[in-house]
Amino acid sequence: MIKKVDRTFYPDPRFPDYPYPEWESRIARARKLMAENGVDCLVVWERENNRYFFGFQTIHWCMKSIHPAVGIIPLEGEPIIIVPNLFQGNAEGLTWAKDIRVVPDPHQPKVQRELPGDVAKVIQEIGYGNKRIAWESGPLGCMYIPRPVNDIDALRAALPQAKFVDGDKVIWGCRMIKSALEIDRIQRSVHATIAVELAIVAGYRPGMSEVDLMKIINRAAAEQEGMRLGDDNAGWAHFICSADKASMADIQALEGAPITRDHAIQYDGTCYYKGYGPDNCRIWQVGPITPEIKRAYDTIFTAEDASADMLKAGVKANEVYEAMYRVVREAGYKDFDMGGHGTGIDSHEPPSIDAWNEQMIEEGMVLSIEPWFTTAEGGLFGIQDTYVVTKTGCIKIDGLDRNIIQVYHPFD
Repeated sequence: MIKKVDRTFYPDPRFPDYPYPEWESRIARARKLMAENGVDCLVVWERENNRYFFGFQTIHWCMKSIHPAVGIIPLEGEPIIIVPNLFQGNAEGLTWAKDIRVVPDPHQPKVQRELPGDVAKVIQEIGYGNKRIAWESGPLGCMYIPRPVNDIDALRAALPQAKFVDGDKVIWGCRMIKSALEIDRIQRSVHATIAVELAIVAGYRPGMSEVDLMKIINRAAAEQEGMRLGDDNAGWAHFICSADKASMADIQALEGAPITRDHAIQYDGTCYYKGYGPDNCRIWQVGPITPEIKRAYDTIFTAEDASADMLKAGVKANEVYEAMYRVVREAGYKDFDMGGHGTGIDSHEPPSIDAWNEQMIEEGMVLSIEPWFTTAEGGLFGIQDTYVVTKTGCIKIDGLDRNIIQVYHPFD
């Protein structure tokens, strides 16, 4: 049974994820979008949404045996955060919510199975049991409720008079448009990622394996401001160096993967700063720069610049994509299915920059612009940088110097 508690540990949050005016602004924007989209109550189960709307954090999100938080935002009345009783201090110390509720004995499977029904009772208690309830669903972006299907069914069954509707327009309507605080965190994340990229370039030596390079990456990431703050991860990386695994995607270092003169180092990764970890990528050649490799780099940079010239409020996402891949096609390469995406608490957020998406670009969006194509040798080639959309165009958050396209290689 979920219990409402008074603040016991902190009368006000001791380590808030963001200042009170930021929280007030996020809740107000959510309610404005709820009213516009016919939503009476928004319920969020995901880690990212509970951090965005409530500032709640814990490393327990990776554990399937316990659910760390459920947030409820009614159209009127106090927002509610529900947490296991062992996280009451987290909720009090991190969030501005006045209405904090706890779940006793949260590690018991029976308690976890009953959680959706208990959440439903809270919704009924505050007068929204027969209203339009939005949750993490809908075609915009990618979200999910991190519960087994039987638990989701249990929540629906416990609220038979409610109408469940998609919450995507409300959630992404808030999260796609970044505040000044969010843009600052993204910028700090980009700068930390650049430091890791520079460590790769400076630290590589002939004869190193992928595992050797990953040690350099881990050390450099650990030295960056923001690593391991709150519930931030240390960062993640798509790391392909050895041609023996060139056909793989989204994997890190593998034992037995040598790096030779003919290989390239591709690092597509991020360092988090207070919840934000945007998507940046660079590729460096191990051996000499051939004319064909030089042409591929020139094409990538020209395609990025063409999309940046197009990127501004009022254009469509697929128009940015077309500006990018027109350059790629004219150079004789083949389109990739995506040319970028929004970024923030999730590395991949809407809007998707692709050939099918007619979603309008808006001021305040932060986008990873990433032209990719396949070379004649079959390798995937690309770059990623981060841009902030303004009223009249966009501002690039400077990434690694484009001229750094090669690592140390004193071969014979």
